[in-house]
Amino acid sequence: MSIVVQMHGEPGSGKSTLARALAPRIDAIVLDKDVIKSALLRTGLSEQIAGSGAYEVYFDLARSLVEQHRSVILDNPVFWPRVEEKWLALTVAAGSPPTLIECICPDRDELVRRLATREGLESHPREPLALDRHPGSAPTSFQPRLTLDTTRPLQDLVEETVAYALAEVPA
Repeated sequence: MSIVVQMHGEPGSGKSTLARALAPRIDAIVLDKDVIKSALLRTGLSEQIAGSGAYEVYFDLARSLVEQHRSVILDNPVFWPRVEEKWLALTVAAGSPPTLIECICPDRDELVRRLATREGLESHPREPLALDRHPGSAPTSFQPRLTLDTTRPLQDLVEETVAYALAEVPA
């Protein structure tokens, strides 16, 4: 059985850092939506087309990996109902319980610092996300989830996430 872990949180919250540290611990492949979207932006596509196109490629690639019995970590926020629907459909295809890991950075100064100083892709924002400027967006209300304060040490977050993700998988 494949494990499907969905990361969630605003840009700069620590999703990618945690996903990359978690992947070898649960033998999973990290799929980063921003890698795909950035490649599409470099071809000259508009932000809107690149964004929706990236999600189509992203979830098709995830499904292909799950069909190959690979575990995946979906590194993207779940701010749009369609993203949540696709993630949940993927868990069904994988026979995996829906595992949602929410990353939060409650220190707004730290979040701003992370966004300003990270090695960013073309699609990475440089300031905190304002969802009110994105029509149709709303944070997921999916439960259960593991919510992590990513100002804590990374190794502690990884251990907690591994225990949570593997506890969700039937023996």
